[in-house]
Amino acid sequence: MFRKNEQHRQKSFFSAQGLLPAKLRDRLLASWAEAFYQLVLCRIDETIFAPLYSEKASRPNVPVNVLVGLEILKSGFGWSDEVLYQQVCFNLQVRHALGLHDLRAEVFTLRTLYNFRGRIRDYAEETGINLMEKVFEQITDEHLQMVAVATGWQRMDSSQILSNLAEMSRLELLVAVLQAVYKQLPDGAQASWGERWSVYLEGRPHQVCYKIPNAEAKEHLITIGQELSAVETALTEQTSDSDALALVKRVLEEQYERGTDGIVRLRPGEEISAGSLQSPHDHDATYRVKGGKRFRGGYVINVSETADPENVIQLITDVQVEPNQTDDAKLMEQSLDDQAERKIEVDRVTTDGGYTGPQGEAACDKHHVELRATRMRGGHSAANTWGWEEYTWEVDEEGIPVCVTCPQNCEADLVPGRAEGRFIARFDPECCADCPFLNNLCRVQDRPRVGPTLYVQARTVEVAQQRQALHPEDTSIRVLAESTVRSLKRAFPNNKLPVRGLVRSRMMIYPAAVMVNLRRLHRYFREMAQNASQAAAFSLSSARNAVCRHFDRVCRRLSRHPLVCPARQAIASLS
Repeated sequence: MFRKNEQHRQKSFFSAQGLLPAKLRDRLLASWAEAFYQLVLCRIDETIFAPLYSEKASRPNVPVNVLVGLEILKSGFGWSDEVLYQQVCFNLQVRHALGLHDLRAEVFTLRTLYNFRGRIRDYAEETGINLMEKVFEQITDEHLQMVAVATGWQRMDSSQILSNLAEMSRLELLVAVLQAVYKQLPDGAQASWGERWSVYLEGRPHQVCYKIPNAEAKEHLITIGQELSAVETALTEQTSDSDALALVKRVLEEQYERGTDGIVRLRPGEEISAGSLQSPHDHDATYRVKGGKRFRGGYVINVSETADPENVIQLITDVQVEPNQTDDAKLMEQSLDDQAERKIEVDRVTTDGGYTGPQGEAACDKHHVELRATRMRGGHSAANTWGWEEYTWEVDEEGIPVCVTCPQNCEADLVPGRAEGRFIARFDPECCADCPFLNNLCRVQDRPRVGPTLYVQARTVEVAQQRQALHPEDTSIRVLAESTVRSLKRAFPNNKLPVRGLVRSRMMIYPAAVMVNLRRLHRYFREMAQNASQAAAFSLSSARNAVCRHFDRVCRRLSRHPLVCPARQAIASLS
């Protein structure tokens, strides 16, 4: 039965705060723990978790905001579950942050937290709603309003992160698949299939493959394909829908070819898609090569944060977690859609070249957002040819090219070519006659009978104009997003998550983003308090100095008074 947690608002006489000495109590209230309690725990909307619990009268749930707070602390500090539990039991700051003020209260077991995670995962898989994402959005929206952060100008950056998987060769992967299928077979079928697969079931995949000579690896790959095909037929006769059958079908489709004769043949490595299965333990993780590095079995994180220089603080506004082969432009489209749904106004976005292209441009046009890219996707022109951005292009109201001017100021009209989207420009022969760049650096070609001619596509003109409109001056603004991504991933050593699966990965990343924003808010409010304290001390000192100066002036005036001077002279004579 679901019940909101209101007990933390009632302070206990035996609370840590009440038992600490004054100095330590002040330090506790100035630490991150108080900021977490006020800015995170007290703001969590627990009602969105009500569908996870029974509506029947039963034992009340463990406080939801405490369980969510534990997930945020785990992702923010990179604690294991065992360390997290130790912190809850014995760390006064952690207990204060979670509103566990009464030191006599019993602490729930880790099994409660495991069950809570399982409910969130199952709910996400059934409905497509990740409740940890909803918590991040709700808390972030309140923080943006509280500090009055301008969200119009934002920056984005993406980064790769690995799932908690071992990197496997092709043979290790297929052995692991065979072992996973074996574990999911009915008890009656395991005995017969176990005898056929005995050589592949003796130890972990890497232990099995270690015993196989390299010269025999291909033979074993084909054998495993034949065995998967055989077990597919057997499973199909028993049931048309099972996790084991779905796994077998996917692997056969991605790794093998089946001819009309029914014989299974191994696919060449270059034909295997980057979206193919990387591990039977994580069906969502994919493969990607980025920046010359291979990311086998991972995800991509896209972070959006405010970037207006006038803001006193910059906060993360949105996060996406997808399989790592997802294009950056697609991630930007998701971010703009999500923020529009949350009524966050975005006017311009500063990115690197990975977000440019037709999809990214369409996403920005959809939400009337200016894309301020510092670089452009795609290669540059050859060194012996001028880039298309060196030419000046004029387009009409519908975006159709109508005129072009070369770098030597020769102008020509653009007329449609025979194919759709192609244009031709005929330059004046006299203008190009003395040009030293004709048929050299210039893209204009001197054609017989028709004279200097330029052939161009509409998309080429569009990209050239975008290159001319790049904003390299925004580089110093954009690179700060890289620092934000590093802050988000700093709790995950070796760039690897401690979990598997897309849903669980999201359940780790969204709380980590909450913690990044909290640290920034805590630092901001602490600096405000320090400045206010310094200002108050300065005001008190100024007032004290003013009183002293006034007293000195009064004393000087009294020293000149006729009744005071004899007395001062008498006192001086006695001394």
